[in-house]
Amino acid sequence: MKNHYVIKEDDNIPLIGAHLFGIIDRGTNILQIRSITGCPLNCIYCSVDEGKDSKKNNSYEIETNYLLKEISKVAEFKGINDIEAHIDGAGEPLLNKDIINLVKGLRKNPRIKIISMQTNGVLLADSLLKGLKNAGIDRINLSINSMNPRIAKIMSGNPFYDAEKIIQLAEKISKSGIKLLIAPIIVPGFNEDIDDLISFSKAINASIGIQKYEHYKHGRRLKAKEWTWFKFNEYLKKLEKKHETKLVLKKEDFGIHKAKSLPIIFKKGQIVSGKKVLPGWLKNESIISSNSRLITVFGKEKKIGDLIKAKIVKTKHNLYLAKMI
Repeated sequence: MKNHYVIKEDDNIPLIGAHLFGIIDRGTNILQIRSITGCPLNCIYCSVDEGKDSKKNNSYEIETNYLLKEISKVAEFKGINDIEAHIDGAGEPLLNKDIINLVKGLRKNPRIKIISMQTNGVLLADSLLKGLKNAGIDRINLSINSMNPRIAKIMSGNPFYDAEKIIQLAEKISKSGIKLLIAPIIVPGFNEDIDDLISFSKAINASIGIQKYEHYKHGRRLKAKEWTWFKFNEYLKKLEKKHETKLVLKKEDFGIHKAKSLPIIFKKGQIVSGKKVLPGWLKNESIISSNSRLITVFGKEKKIGDLIKAKIVKTKHNLYLAKMI
């Protein structure tokens, strides 16, 4: 059973630097908002190995008011008025029971133009959908991998997954006035044939953004051959021609553009030290705080509060990894 950590403002734990939770700024007008980890599904392709078969040791959640305060600081630093706050996560964002207040708080921020969310939909009851609509959400990216109930159930890794219910949910979202993006992941050997899903998206006036399956170091192991980007794009072009709809999407199609980014505090190879504030996701992994950033450190098991010295090995997008020394 996982240990669950709720991060509050009084804990003095920064929300920049860890890929599992907090705020991720990749140098565009999109801010990724990750308020919670965990997932009710157990997808066979999961890039972060979440769900009941997960080998991760801990889960995390951020208190809403603290998260909103830190988001406001980042938004002010970026200095633009067309930010998209994209609520995603290492798992399912709707596990956050305070999700409505998070959306309401984001809607009050004058620098945030669009509020979007990624979800698999299994927790999205009618009342919650209405609440999200009233709170001001603009778009929902809904993960539907197949309209075939058998294939969808296999890919979800959950025997109780109801594909028909999720299809009905897609129709409800579209009718609600919330923009809908259907977001399947094509896993070779499982769901390459998604003509019916493309036709369905057109029928309900939804967008579709097809994603490529990729192997990740700490993701779920699946015996599926990863397509090259060339093969994947050729696959999309054939479907585009067949269905007369745009499927090869670019950043510009979502209004994404470059924007001032938070400064990178550390350099690769730099020696840093900081106190352990949280255990990491994996065994012998610690999360330390240093210079208002979080750093995930691989090494020996340490206690919370211990001072850890480490060498930075990755800094991209202010997501810091280090090896204990």
